[in-house]
Amino acid sequence: MWRSLLVLGLITGCAAPTRMTVAPAQSSEPPAAPPSSPTVEATPPAPPTPPEPTGPAARELSDLPRQRVASPEGTFIAEVEGKAPPTLSRGEGVVRVTVPLGTSAPLVCFVYERPLDAASALLALADTVKKGPGVTVKHMGLTELVEVAHTPALFLDVDYEAPTKGGERGAGQLKLMVHADKDLPLLCAHDEPGYMRTFHRITTALAESLQVPGPRRPPEPWEEIQAVRLEGQLVGFVWRTRDDLPTLPASPHRTQSTTSLLWTTAEGDLRAEDTTTTALADAQGQLLEYRSAHAENGVLALQVTLRKDPKQGYKYEARQGAKSAQGSIATQRGLTAEPADLATRQLLAESSRDAERVLDVYRPEDSLAAAVQLTLRKDAPRGPRALTTTTHETTTRALVDASGHLQREEARTAQGLRASERLFPVEVSAP
Repeated sequence: MWRSLLVLGLITGCAAPTRMTVAPAQSSEPPAAPPSSPTVEATPPAPPTPPEPTGPAARELSDLPRQRVASPEGTFIAEVEGKAPPTLSRGEGVVRVTVPLGTSAPLVCFVYERPLDAASALLALADTVKKGPGVTVKHMGLTELVEVAHTPALFLDVDYEAPTKGGERGAGQLKLMVHADKDLPLLCAHDEPGYMRTFHRITTALAESLQVPGPRRPPEPWEEIQAVRLEGQLVGFVWRTRDDLPTLPASPHRTQSTTSLLWTTAEGDLRAEDTTTTALADAQGQLLEYRSAHAENGVLALQVTLRKDPKQGYKYEARQGAKSAQGSIATQRGLTAEPADLATRQLLAESSRDAERVLDVYRPEDSLAAAVQLTLRKDAPRGPRALTTTTHETTTRALVDASGHLQREEARTAQGLRASERLFPVEVSAP
């Protein structure tokens, strides 16, 4: 027996195309949160192959007719597989799309009109399961990260038990997907056991087709998606884009970064962390302006603005919870914008096998009022593009491509091996 919770009716105003995929290791518990003092690393064992589902969990649907979706206000158009045309309803800044699949529960998706914190949005919807009477959550965790239309899409499953009408306990499964598009973020849910591949197929195709009417926004000149893992298990992503701003003084390039992670607390609950940063840097990679916002479980925890001052180094303004702070940061080397691709390329070009470069970078989550010293070193025994990066509390090993862009980095922590690996683009320069 299974039971479908009515968790999808309470979200009206909150929070297959070619693609590459990353699947997590299967575990009965999500990974623990990383500590602040990692050291060196070792390669983790390959994750075990998950067993094939059986019974109701193995159910799937063949391809369904494609249904056109268009918001009444003309803000977006899309196509979605469905047994019948979807119904639309509007909330504040969001449109709810309910798609009949011909099963016991419909597919419900939310199209947002402003950026969405991906990890916090997934967790907020997943936590609604716990509010059901008599519900016991058996497992909650990320299952997959995919690239759809140059944008990360993250999947999360909640397996639970709940009372049935006959007084017995029945198995339930809530499947979630968030597509962190900058223009039209998408959050989808299906609350019914099984249909895993069906859910994946329909939601990724919907995300691929979703667009503002008119010509599509062209891809950024440079972009990448990194999958983040702890002991081989997926915990989130880092998504970076870069473009040039020739009309501004110094013709800076702009790097925008989004990090969304779901960790496990010491109490065993999931914790969402979402961080967005925008950095402007000159042609030498020197930081000109930096803005960041860090949210935990959907609540803004730290917001920072930093600007270069020709006479006084750098000035910052910050808000941390209810407290405000401001000050100056002095550095003889200047602050290098991260990722430090130019400095990495220059290091790789040096003939010495043990060459190193020392940079000052700004990481407000680690040090709000001071620069962080970062040392880049060649790691010749591991290959021509292998590096170690060291701060006062972190030593990480990395592999980069010919442009100095990160391919993989690893650090050993008290909880296990944390690794980031490029998911998109797959094409990289030959070593």
